[in-house]
Amino acid sequence: MMIVWFAWIAGVTLLVLLSLGYAMTIPMMRRRVPDTPDNPLLHGMPGQDVTFPSRDGLTLGGWWIPAGGTPKGTVIMCPGQNGSMDKDVPQAKPLYDAGFNVLMFDFRGHGRSEGDRVTMGALEQADLRGAIDYLGEEHQITRVGVLGFSMGAGVALMTASYDDRISALVVDGAYTRLSRILRAWITQRGLPNIVAGCAARLVLWLAALRVRHQVHRANPVDMVPDVTAPVLFIHAELDPFVSSDEISTLAGRTSGPTEVWRVLNADHREAFRRHPDDYNRRVIAWFEQHLSTSDHT
Repeated sequence: MMIVWFAWIAGVTLLVLLSLGYAMTIPMMRRRVPDTPDNPLLHGMPGQDVTFPSRDGLTLGGWWIPAGGTPKGTVIMCPGQNGSMDKDVPQAKPLYDAGFNVLMFDFRGHGRSEGDRVTMGALEQADLRGAIDYLGEEHQITRVGVLGFSMGAGVALMTASYDDRISALVVDGAYTRLSRILRAWITQRGLPNIVAGCAARLVLWLAALRVRHQVHRANPVDMVPDVTAPVLFIHAELDPFVSSDEISTLAGRTSGPTEVWRVLNADHREAFRRHPDDYNRRVIAWFEQHLSTSDHT
């Protein structure tokens, strides 16, 4: 009788944990509310509305911002996992003014793009590859730079590990593992660290079941050894989700040339807002150094 009682308790406990874990995947994966609308035209840039397919068939929306004259190169901007690409338009302006083509787009489940699920970088790699395909097919551009923010930074690193069309990267707010990001988020809501870690792994496992894809394995730290393109890491020292040691680990495991800019007194994705001149100077210099003009016609 005692064995049956313990088995019943264990079964109920497991069911409750699975139910809570599944409930947590809903806000994590649901379609995002867009940011306040913006447009390159409002910033003095010739933005053109474009659509193109992701590698798995979803239609993605974006803006093509061609440089005047002979471009120095082409940079794709990869937004974070909240809102839409609208909030990043001010960061396209310095690249355009410096003579770069810029392609902005929304990931699946965001803004102008199709999709009702966000996979935190797992399936979004197919979106970035679709953007690179579009540049090759429509503009004969075969090598690109990528400026990625938060989730977009992770997507950029993981995609660059197997797509050699990416020639240079600037990643702002990159992370090592999804489970660490999610654990930090859960910890901020009051759960002990060890409980939060277990909950994070459970949520990612259930998310993987929902989309039938290995979401829990979309970890940049495991893929950067195959990244040979030069990478500039931008890390805000007050980032509550990613530690300075994690950025050092990412940079140390990356095979290509790396540089780390550690921004004091800045939170996650605050480097541009707090130090815009220094930010623009470093980003533009990185792409000017590592993108070849002759390969971007």
